[in-house]
Amino acid sequence: MSSASTEQIAPHMPPGLIPPNLETVPEELQQYPQWVVWKAVEKKKRDGTVKVTKIPHNPKTGRKASTGNPEHWGTFDDACEAYLMDGYTGVGFVFTADDPFVGVDLDNCFDESGNLRDDARRAVDELQSFTEKSPSGRGLHIICKGELPGDGHCDNKAGREMYQKGRFFTITADVVEGLGTVKAGGAALKALYSDWFGQSASNDASHTVGDLDWDPEAPLVSLDDIPIGESWKVLVRDGEGLDKFTDSAGRADRSTALLAVCEEMVSAGVNKESILAVLTDKEYFLASAALDRRGGNPESAKQWLWKYTLAKVLADWQEVVNLFDELPQLERKERVPVRRGFSFISGAELIANITPVQWLVERYIEANAMVILFGEPGVGKSFIALDVACCIATGEAWQGFPVKQGPVFYIAGEGHAGIGRRLGAWCRYRGVELGSIHVSTTAAPLTEWEAVKQVMRGIKAKVEQHGVPALIVVDTLARNFGGLDENSNKDMGLFVQHMDRLKYELQTTVLIVHHTGQGNKDRARGASALKGAVDIEHRVEAKAGGTIALQATKMKDAELPEPVLMRLHSMDLGETGSSAVVVKADEFVDDPEPPMSKQQKEIWEILVQAMDDAGGDFLDNKALVERCGSQGISAARVSEARKHFEVQDLVTVVKEGKEIKIHRKDPILS
Repeated sequence: MSSASTEQIAPHMPPGLIPPNLETVPEELQQYPQWVVWKAVEKKKRDGTVKVTKIPHNPKTGRKASTGNPEHWGTFDDACEAYLMDGYTGVGFVFTADDPFVGVDLDNCFDESGNLRDDARRAVDELQSFTEKSPSGRGLHIICKGELPGDGHCDNKAGREMYQKGRFFTITADVVEGLGTVKAGGAALKALYSDWFGQSASNDASHTVGDLDWDPEAPLVSLDDIPIGESWKVLVRDGEGLDKFTDSAGRADRSTALLAVCEEMVSAGVNKESILAVLTDKEYFLASAALDRRGGNPESAKQWLWKYTLAKVLADWQEVVNLFDELPQLERKERVPVRRGFSFISGAELIANITPVQWLVERYIEANAMVILFGEPGVGKSFIALDVACCIATGEAWQGFPVKQGPVFYIAGEGHAGIGRRLGAWCRYRGVELGSIHVSTTAAPLTEWEAVKQVMRGIKAKVEQHGVPALIVVDTLARNFGGLDENSNKDMGLFVQHMDRLKYELQTTVLIVHHTGQGNKDRARGASALKGAVDIEHRVEAKAGGTIALQATKMKDAELPEPVLMRLHSMDLGETGSSAVVVKADEFVDDPEPPMSKQQKEIWEILVQAMDDAGGDFLDNKALVERCGSQGISAARVSEARKHFEVQDLVTVVKEGKEIKIHRKDPILS
């Protein structure tokens, strides 16, 4: 973690909440890869009141996290990095059956004088383990080692909870009474559990589940409209991805998946009626988990799903919810940035773990790389960059080379209206829908850290729906350089650092479109720090006959590939104008049809038809004007089109006094 970077960042902390003191988190907890980050998010209840909930997020992807899925968690370093860099409210630790820890959560346990209530005082004194204030400052968290008679229990009325798996605690490390070390709870832990919960504490930590209270007035939301990721919807519809949810024997398990889907839907704010209706719909694969247990009866299946899954998920969710209103204003504590994770690895281990190059575009662009595409103005480099972007977004081969499909984010510095036409032309030429490609509305000063954070937030906001980005295009470097000096190694180094951050944080490839040097057309413009930092560099240059060559000039981890020869092919988009697409150099070389606007093409068709009607290849201009006039086309437009046809060498025009005759040179064009 770079101290130079973290000093520029102030993590988001709503007023009145205690920020995490990352330096005092116990080392024993740091060693477990069970960390998440969380956001304080307002939720409006039906009665109009507002609660603020703690929503866990995956520190590596930014997606919402489940406390039951290890793939959603990260290391302590991951959580620190995400908290410091991305504006999360705090960090959290997930308790699992595989770790030795138990969490004790006590709500509202301080009186007006700041003294602990009796049960909290007893817990602190008897456990003598790591004790911290909760983010609100009104509660306590105690973490110790031990085992509970069950998985855990909650008494909302008394404000007491104990858990050893399936939950996460927000971690402030705002240590109380010097208790900063995790110790064994021993007999004291079990005594507290027994005294607090007694006979109500069942071995499966279940909450008292009442009968299903179905609200006939509640709005029912269809699966398509439920605000969860597409991968979850596919799991419900078709069972795709079921292998990620396994039982204790490692086998794919519908009930485990059903629980995870319920957690995701509840965290998205979906009402219980919609969840039960969707997950007992016979049309969906995952509904069989409940239907099979109730002989295919949807109403009975709803009761089963409520009793054994959804009621527990909702109860758990309520325990995660904290009221943060009317909190005292706390002065922001400035923390020294944490720098962790530095270590050495043996050369032998590196050799043993060599992996082949992962290609985004086979032989030309690697995955998770920084790439430069440079050339002179007007040579077509932006067309090539957009062609690469569209191929990756759709999975279409690029100039005959396979690609790895994934979402693309295009940071456009100029010509936004033109990009729309270029995308339209590309789709029309390829005959495919565009896929997941997202274009910025403005340029971004990427030498400014706040702008880079804004770009990352914008991308991460779409990750839940579209997936992790495969490619980010910066077009052009100059337009997104923020007014600094491209020739300064210091300024260029700052830009490179930020591009590295984009690449690292989002695990993606960054493709930068850039110009050639002023005095040397064989190199990219600006400070040498750029070429030294990039993994791949391609030069784009114009060749004879309208051909464009893409030549690799640097490949960090692979051999230089052969040059790719291309050309721009014009596409008529009708009323919206025209644009061009990149095609192979040998495509459309002999294409006789010139680029025409929609109206020019209409005039050309009238001209051809008139000549056919006259039985020859000559036509009086007056006759053409009359025919076009009957179609609402003015004489001036006919004159402009006739000149265009003449320039394109489609016709010759012969003037005899006041008469103008048109001779069609190539009758095949019709």
